Amino acid sequence: MPRIQTLGSENKRTWFVYEGNVDHGTTLIQSGKPIVTHEFYAAALKHFAGRTIRGGFSETKPTPGGFGEWIQENSRKYGHTLTPRHGSFIAAILVHERYIHSSLQGNAILLNFP
Repeated sequence: MPRIQTLGSENKRTWFVYEGNVDHGTTLIQSGKPIVTHEFYAAALKHFAGRTIRGGFSETKPTPGGFGEWIQENSRKYGHTLTPRHGSFIAAILVHERYIHSSLQGNAILLNFP
């Protein structure tokens, strides 16, 4: 299973692993769930296509108004209620799977969706 490192509060590293892939959905292993479907990833990528946004990569302080907040507001449409923290992990998976390009800046990541 892929293991991903993100920045937490005070630049402490947060580790989590996931299984599956973006095309079929993934399970975030740190919390044991939720399962995220391909349709959810497709909707996120479509919504943010061509935009650069700030997406929080902090486990305890997700960036409001960015990727994590969109995840929280739209996740119920796809079967699971997610939090902005989950949004940070999902963004990390998208970066890791090379669906989006990123540039780390401080405690957040700039997501540039192609």
